[in-house]
Amino acid sequence: MVGSFNYKGIKSSKFELICHSVSRPLLPTVRPKMMQIYGKSGVIDYGDGDYETRKITMHMAYISKDYYELRNRAREIAAWLASNVWAKLIINDEPDKYYLARVISGINIETMQRLGQADINFECQPFVYMVTDTGVDPTWGETEFPWVTDIPWNMIQSYQFSATATKEYTFHNPGTQEIGCTSPQGSKFNMIISGSWTRLEISLNGKTIEYTEADSGTLVIDNVEMEAKLDGANKLSALEGDIDSFLSVMPGENTVAIDGTGLNMTVTIDFTPMWL
Repeated sequence: MVGSFNYKGIKSSKFELICHSVSRPLLPTVRPKMMQIYGKSGVIDYGDGDYETRKITMHMAYISKDYYELRNRAREIAAWLASNVWAKLIINDEPDKYYLARVISGINIETMQRLGQADINFECQPFVYMVTDTGVDPTWGETEFPWVTDIPWNMIQSYQFSATATKEYTFHNPGTQEIGCTSPQGSKFNMIISGSWTRLEISLNGKTIEYTEADSGTLVIDNVEMEAKLDGANKLSALEGDIDSFLSVMPGENTVAIDGTGLNMTVTIDFTPMWL
């Protein structure tokens, strides 16, 4: 039983809604990689199946003064829920996590004289995301930040380091999912390098990206979208190494290695943890 939710940055309590979850699967449906062969029983299973989107159904109800107010409220709720893009859905029993969701099926609001109620069917990306990423530095004055989280409260100090020579740095991913180029839309894993270098090499979990030009500025390596930009300019042509897959963050402990010459930089590991 859930009492409220937040969608597109707007709380359901704004509309004085009474809410609870009707269906919230613990796991998304697997999209298996299998093949049937004529004359052979069973299937050939190639493993490593992907996931389908996850369906979440929330029931909402509200009481109005009269039928006229009931219909006006329904129009306001419809405008709030309507979206042609993925937006954050936060359910109040997990305030530190969100789903990327959208409402794609029609909403049938059943009405009596003063009572309106409906089931809202959200289609969500398969994974659950932390409401913040490791590249921010929250303060106690941010009242909306859920301080009971699975990542250190002093995040920027735990995911940022300086390098003036060859260096290894270990950090923790509290999520249960690998984050990289195969992650779904809305995922995030950037390596942000600010400073200068004459040669730069970054290694993580068996993969290496080398930046082949002497440069300075802020280099952002986007390992989900497989892009590299220096002060906003495309620098993909300056990369060598595992550019067919870029780097990945694994669940648990990760160690990033920085190598090169002329190093004088600050490295920020900016990712959004994900869970099933």
